[in-house]
Amino acid sequence: MEIPDSQLVSESILENTDSFEALVERYTQPIYNFAYRLTGNTQTAEDITQETFVKVWKSLKKYDPKQSFRAWIFTIARNSTTDYLRKRKSIPFSNLSNNDDLPFEENISDTDLLPSEAAVKIEDAQHLEKLLEKLPQDYQTVLLLYYQEDMTFDEIGKVLKKPLNTVKSWHRRALLKLRELSK
Repeated sequence: MEIPDSQLVSESILENTDSFEALVERYTQPIYNFAYRLTGNTQTAEDITQETFVKVWKSLKKYDPKQSFRAWIFTIARNSTTDYLRKRKSIPFSNLSNNDDLPFEENISDTDLLPSEAAVKIEDAQHLEKLLEKLPQDYQTVLLLYYQEDMTFDEIGKVLKKPLNTVKSWHRRALLKLRELSK
């Protein structure tokens, strides 16, 4: 049975390094994926992931256990990504792929698909990435957190510090814009 985040956080505050390592292990890949999708660069995503965990470690005593830890850590990751992108204005906010790296969808193995089906799936993923690049950053963030990280609209609202209805509105507008762009 998986130990709840709240217990790992409590133990980490008491300087149980094993508990903090368990949190790092649990959230490294999701935070990295999130940062990569917003920056399109593996090294940058690694740096942001590392910076996120340093900030988490330093701020752990300030964490409010009434909040979702997942929403809290993604808020830190989003802020770290935004800070990085502000410092490096030459990196576009919506760049979701890098010529040197495979897009996220191409890294997903699906052994049940035939080669022709896999080719169609890759083409669809690449098409979706190009469409996502045309959306505002807030819309991209909502879609990534909702569909990639399986967050609820309420959790996304906490990450973005926006009301629930704003998040739902952005989600709906993003989907409508994607539909419009795909025509």
